[in-house]
Amino acid sequence: MSKSRLILIVSILILFVSIGIFLFVGKSSQHTADLSKIIDYSKINFAGEKVSFEGKYYYNLEKFEKELSVTRFNLYQFVLYHKREPLYIPYIEKKLKEAGIPDDFKYLAIAESGLRNESLSSAGAGGIWQFVPDTAKQYKLQVNDTVDERYNFELETDAAITYFKKLYADFHDWTLVAAAYNRGENGLRRALDDQKVTSYYDLYLNEETTRYLFRIIAIKYLMENRYEVFNTDELGDVFMAPKTKIIEVTELADIKDWCFSNKYDYAMTRQLNQWILGNTLPKGNWKIKVLDL
Repeated sequence: MSKSRLILIVSILILFVSIGIFLFVGKSSQHTADLSKIIDYSKINFAGEKVSFEGKYYYNLEKFEKELSVTRFNLYQFVLYHKREPLYIPYIEKKLKEAGIPDDFKYLAIAESGLRNESLSSAGAGGIWQFVPDTAKQYKLQVNDTVDERYNFELETDAAITYFKKLYADFHDWTLVAAAYNRGENGLRRALDDQKVTSYYDLYLNEETTRYLFRIIAIKYLMENRYEVFNTDELGDVFMAPKTKIIEVTELADIKDWCFSNKYDYAMTRQLNQWILGNTLPKGNWKIKVLDL
């Protein structure tokens, strides 16, 4: 083969590779564009209350876009939100609808725990909804050395919904309910009274609660528009829960022996019932989730 012919072939190969790279980058760029240029800010809301970005609310724009960027570019974490969604969000949606609570409150679970049922914060808040022990007990969850029902997703969801209802009865505003869930009702009430305002967006608050609502709104936007913001290959497949059934017991002297005797997979049973802390259950009415093979 002549030298000139070899140069021609190499040049053609380089051209095709360059075109391929251009097309790939062009395809990806639609997912990495400046979101501020495509977001309809007039539709940004939480629980039906629109977020203002003009006039005295100018800094809401920075707050929102900051949380949007933090959530969007932490791709590892967002992918896990996406993957875990089928494990928890459908149940939360059903319970919120039954209780007459806005659907947007499902995003609090993502903001609180990243949909990690085993989540435990440095402040001692646990479970999907991040109840501290005292609040958990106040809302009828058992927290002791034997069981911790904050890690029973269904029971903690019921407790969270009861808490949301109580907060709404106090504040009559769903945005304030979400803020109070983070700040605490007493702290939020003092801030409203001291500053003589009635809206969350008029409050000057601690950094955590200031960021909290905007983080939820950013999560909401990205979850609702994930396939326009991210590549499908980046998100990957979602997790699907195994088929399970409930076994009711009144007492267990040894959970491991009980699993062996009934041919339940011990490791999976413990994974499905993270609220059981030890290897026994005292007298009571307990519902244990097991694989339904």
